Parts: sequence; C-alpha cells; structure tokens
Amino acid sequence: MPTISRCDERTVVDGVGRAMPGRVPTQWPNLVNTPYYTAHQIICTERPDVYIEEYADGEAVQPGPRDEERVRVFIDRNFVVVPPMPQVG
Repeated sequence: MPTISRCDERTVVDGVGRAMPGRVPTQWPNLVNTPYYTAHQIICTERPDVYIEEYADGEAVQPGPRDEERVRVFIDRNFVVVPPMPQVG
C-alpha cells in the first residue's frame, strides 16, 4: 500500500506552488537516481495540482483507472528514486 502525499503550499520549494510557464510536465525521467525528498520538491513545484503515491522498489501496483492528478514514485531503501520514472497517471 503506497504512502500518499499531496502537493500544496507546505510542500513546495520556498512556498512557490506554480508550474513553470509553457508545457506542463507529465514525466520526470531526470529524477531517477535522485534523492526522494529532492524529487518530491521538484514535482510539487512543477505540478502543485498533483498528489504523489510513494511505492517501495519492486512493490506491485494495482491496475486501475488513469488519474491525471496522481504521480507514482518508486523509491529504494535509501530513499532514492528508482525506475520506472515518476509520471502522471
């Protein structure tokens, strides 16, 4: 069962909760091998409208409907993001 955290003013960098102008990111391949805390901050800064489901490396994910407000992130025992890359869905 995942841990869920919602992006809001308390979780974004420097209290800024606005996506950068232009294209809205839906994937973060560059966050693989990044410490989870840093990845969480980046995702929440770029997409304050989402919530993050945290899964342990290798944990099975139940199939379900696509959710445009959900980002699934897999982390290892050292709290580092591992594949698959974080993405909306």
